[in-house]
Amino acid sequence: MSEFYWKFLHKHLAPKYSTGDKRIGYTLSEVAQVLGAAKEALKKDNSLIEMNPPIVIVGDIHGQYYDLLRMFSLFNDKDRNEPVSGTLTQKYLFLGDYVDRGSRSLECIMLVFVLKILFPKKYGLVRGNHECRPINRVYGFFDELQDRFGNEEAEALWQTFNETFALLPLAGLVGKKIFCMHGELVSDRFTSPLAMDLLWADPMIDLIGFMPNQVRGVSVYFGESEVVKLCKSLNIDLIVRAHQMMQNGYGFFCGRKLMTIFTAPRYFPERNNKAAVLVVDENGKCSIKVLLPCDEINTGEKAFRKEFDLSYMDSSSYQFYKTNGKLPKGRRKG
Repeated sequence: MSEFYWKFLHKHLAPKYSTGDKRIGYTLSEVAQVLGAAKEALKKDNSLIEMNPPIVIVGDIHGQYYDLLRMFSLFNDKDRNEPVSGTLTQKYLFLGDYVDRGSRSLECIMLVFVLKILFPKKYGLVRGNHECRPINRVYGFFDELQDRFGNEEAEALWQTFNETFALLPLAGLVGKKIFCMHGELVSDRFTSPLAMDLLWADPMIDLIGFMPNQVRGVSVYFGESEVVKLCKSLNIDLIVRAHQMMQNGYGFFCGRKLMTIFTAPRYFPERNNKAAVLVVDENGKCSIKVLLPCDEINTGEKAFRKEFDLSYMDSSSYQFYKTNGKLPKGRRKG
């Protein structure tokens, strides 16, 4: 059975599907099989998923499949005799919004789901506000399913996807000191459900307490005082969230007690925003890796092959891992 998932993973990393409009040809049966296995994997996680560093924390992806692959490439190990893909070298905690807006939501969610199936302890997947029925019905994902499978099949698939999304954890805790979610957890408030805040709430400078989030139409804005209270009550050092586009890919709030991370470059083409991920080492030290927007010069299969090297084209690393249950050691250069 695992042979199917390895093959399914490997075809996602082929150069011909890396960029442009060329889509991966999914069958209904294989999508259903992946969703069924993803459900079983997600059922084993708690609503709060706890992971230990070293780890990479990833923000919104929004159907930008090539940029998701580029993010993984930041962690390729090319110094081995047998180069290893970044999908295998790190643990990852994704903070939601895998779908909508971008043109290849299906590839994005299928890739992260199969990685979760194959490596359940290495991949943590948190739910975003776009993994909710009313949102992904109208912001692109449902339309993409219709375009690729037809109306009747799309409706059934959309239902199954949202059943799977409902199993995604709502928050993560890294090393017991970094609290992560898509929106923000706020305390001592009774105006909307807790889960709504985890998916939707936003910080606001110079605000004391809370106020209705009139821009989004749901949940609230929260001020620095609430961040301080939460860090103290949970005995944590940092809150990491996603949910908002950051021009440089990341932004800080409340004296760096809260960080927003956004991993979809050029999400607003007119602003040409960067993307970023947060890297937490084994000692809990944090650093940021920035992903620049693509242009016509650094996209396409030629650029893909140059940037991704053999780790995304040669199946030997995957074959070794599948057979031996560990990465090939190889000999480092230099």
